[in-house]
Amino acid sequence: MAVSSDSVPTRVDWRRVLLACMADYLDAGAIVAASAGLVLWTEAFGFSPTALGILAAVGVNAGSYAFGALIGGRLGDRFGRKRIYQYDLLVYVAGALLVVFAGQGWMIFAGLIILGLAVGADVPTSWALIGEIAPHKKRGSLMGMTSVFWSLGPVVVLLLAFVLADLGILGIQIVFAHLAVVAFVTWFLRRKMNESEVWVAAQSKSGLSVFRAKELFGLYGGRLFFVFIVHSLGAIALGTFGFFLPYILSAIGNQSQAASVGFNALYFGLIAVGVAFLFMPLVDRINRRLLYGVAGLVNAASVLLIIFFPLSNTLVVFCFVVLFALSSSCGQEQLYRVWCQELFPTRMRTTAQGLIIFSQKIALAIWSAFVPVVLAASFDAFVWILFATIVASVLIGVIWMPKRPESIEDIEIGRSTGMNHSESR
Repeated sequence: MAVSSDSVPTRVDWRRVLLACMADYLDAGAIVAASAGLVLWTEAFGFSPTALGILAAVGVNAGSYAFGALIGGRLGDRFGRKRIYQYDLLVYVAGALLVVFAGQGWMIFAGLIILGLAVGADVPTSWALIGEIAPHKKRGSLMGMTSVFWSLGPVVVLLLAFVLADLGILGIQIVFAHLAVVAFVTWFLRRKMNESEVWVAAQSKSGLSVFRAKELFGLYGGRLFFVFIVHSLGAIALGTFGFFLPYILSAIGNQSQAASVGFNALYFGLIAVGVAFLFMPLVDRINRRLLYGVAGLVNAASVLLIIFFPLSNTLVVFCFVVLFALSSSCGQEQLYRVWCQELFPTRMRTTAQGLIIFSQKIALAIWSAFVPVVLAASFDAFVWILFATIVASVLIGVIWMPKRPESIEDIEIGRSTGMNHSESR
């Protein structure tokens, strides 16, 4: 059964958490590997700005990830978390290898789409497993581990890309080969993982395959909309910089390929540090509204730096990366992961997460398709758009911050998780 609110995760629980977190390592690793390869693929296959936008929209960063999450989330509630996260990584391996051996541009598109479908299905079920293992007093902290792994993936990928930069497209092929190997090893280690005890208990009580979309929207529509709108607005900037930062620094800031990749590695490394040493120690102990609000203000202020100061200035880029990364480590991306566990009951948890991820990624896909075009037209307008979405996400999140449930079993309509203004800790 699930651990009690006063207990601590066992060694077995930690093994399950760490293996579940590998979904985030592989997710962000694929996104950032693709971002590091954009310039090289453009040179090798002659991608136009429009083609780059379409690749960002349909690939692992957005469109295919969205459909993977929608499908995987629903199946995770119907058939269990284990069946999904145990096998989807084999699909991930196939997509990564397709990119490795791509000889034509369409193979890059196909590989990134397959990667997106696989990791999109993995994430909601892996997150649900962690949320269902975690003690009440440590749920936010354990969910923070997913963000640490999400940041470690890009750090490793970007350091590899940095070291292999002189090899050109061969270097990116080696990076994707590394992702294929990691995914295969993770799949092998996951084979003996147990199913979520919370899901098994809930299934025995009511049968998890019964509910319909009408019930989810009727009982939890307000919670779905809250998480979707806060996450979607905040993720526009995060998703854009996560995928396009090397391209922006190279094309707009005239930074070298090595410098662009290096700054991107610093960005993700600082997010991991911030989550580990700021978010995880604080999220279950202090007022979350205060944590979210302060982080959001710094996040918005950091974007102003690159509006008023040139990206060609290395010090400006460094200050922006440091402030944006550390503030993002305590912002909406981290709390959104916690809210997804605390606002929906077990029989709907991965379905709700998959739906939120799907909707957010579709919104990001639409935006991503226009990013290269907007950048080419006006960098200032591009950054002001990102600033506005961050501010809107912060305001909505602060005003309608949800309360915390007492335990995973208490996450039902009208019990502990109402949308209100009285977050007390």
